[in-house]
Formats: sequence, structure tokens, C-alpha cells
Amino acid sequence: MISTTTEHPEENKILVRRFYNEYLNTGDLDHADELLAFDVKQHSMLDLEDGWPSFQVAMASWYSAFPDLRYAIQDVDAERDMVWVRSIVTGTHKGYFHGRPPSGKRFEIWQLDAYRLKDGKIVEHWDIVDLPGMLRQLDIIPPDDDDLLTNEDA
Repeated sequence: MISTTTEHPEENKILVRRFYNEYLNTGDLDHADELLAFDVKQHSMLDLEDGWPSFQVAMASWYSAFPDLRYAIQDVDAERDMVWVRSIVTGTHKGYFHGRPPSGKRFEIWQLDAYRLKDGKIVEHWDIVDLPGMLRQLDIIPPDDDDLLTNEDA
């Protein structure tokens, strides 16, 4: 049996960087399925549902709330079919975010993502996001009050 697992770490890093540069940092997700599998499995603390269509819908709400949403890649590492990315995420609250009107406030947080690739596409994704930091910077939760952070706020 021939394995379809992509085990070329440097090529995988290039594909994931393309995903950030051409899609996540532009907000143009119409053709991101070029790099994201249709049935991509999500293990996201942002409660993203599995599949490319769900990802596209979920991210559209983020770009609506934060039109200047950007991911500045700090580090990328890869081994076999896995790629890990550490990034700084920034944005300005210019649209409704979970029922809250635009505040004009900016946020800057860290995020860690892991991707598994197969046949040149991202087939699985995990993330760790500094949501408390973001919600504090947007004055959605008071400073140092993590007890108020719930999935409804994220």
C-alpha cells in the first residue's frame, strides 16, 4: 500500500506559509480550499466545526468584526506531516463581534497552531489562542477576570 502522507517538512512549511500569506492575511478565503481539505478536522478552542465550508463561514464573521485581522508568523517548525506555527495576531474591532458593537479598539495576542498535511493539503488543525488577552484588550472582560470567560464570549 502506498502512503499518501506528505512527509516533506520543508514543502509542508511552504504550504502552511502560503495559507497564512495568501488566505488568512488577506481575508480572501474563496480559494483557500486549494490548501485546505474539504473535510478538514478542527481541534480548535474557537469551537470551529469540521470541514472547509464551516471554516469559511466562521472566519467570515471574524473578518467582518476585524477587517484588518493579520497573523504575523514568528516561528514555523515541521516534522514529517506536521507543521507548527507561532504567530502574533492583531486586529481592530470595526464590526459586530458576538453581538457587541464596534469599539475601534485594537488587540494583539499570541496564537499557536498545528497542522497535519496530506497530499499537499491541510487535513487537520489544532490551536491555542490567547482569548483572555484579546477579550481584555477589547474591554469585553475586565482585566484579570478570567472567570468571566466563557465560550459564548469567544
